[in-house]
Amino acid sequence: MNKELILWVVCGSGLVFSLWGALDFQKTQKTYFQTMITEKANLQRNVKDLKKDLLFIKTHQKELTFLTQKGWLFPHNRLIAIESLEELCHSLSEVSYTFDPENLKTFGENSTFKVTKIVFEVGALLDTDIYDFMDRLLENFPGILIPHELTLSRSAPVNEKNLFSLRKEETFSFMTGKLIFEWVSIKKQNHEE
Repeated sequence: MNKELILWVVCGSGLVFSLWGALDFQKTQKTYFQTMITEKANLQRNVKDLKKDLLFIKTHQKELTFLTQKGWLFPHNRLIAIESLEELCHSLSEVSYTFDPENLKTFGENSTFKVTKIVFEVGALLDTDIYDFMDRLLENFPGILIPHELTLSRSAPVNEKNLFSLRKEETFSFMTGKLIFEWVSIKKQNHEE
């Protein structure tokens, strides 16, 4: 009888431990399954959001490119501005420019902009070259340029000596100008610095 009781106790204990292990395994698998379903739903939601964002970017590519070039999405610095100036001033015979120190202006709570005064002193054969430079500058310069002053004057009279120097293909400026702009560009946010 002693052996039978021990056998029943061992079998009963084995059965209880087996049931307990099976229930624990089921609970663990159920938890993993719920986690997997939640992660799958999150991934599907993220993929759907990414598809919407991609469609928006494709639809508004022209506007996004314009805003990026003008510095409204990413900040521009003076090195980029100088590179842009080097590309734009080829029609002029003389160009010099000065960047004043930048000032920070805040609009609203989160919008901070860098405002810099830029003074150009230019020389060209014709006044149309200066107007063309100004037009290309306003269109292609990174950030927003606000014109404040444009002064043109004749630098040399049209005479035989000056025309002869043009004939020899020497650079010559009949017109000089002073252009003053205010350059507005977005400031880097603190987490980007």
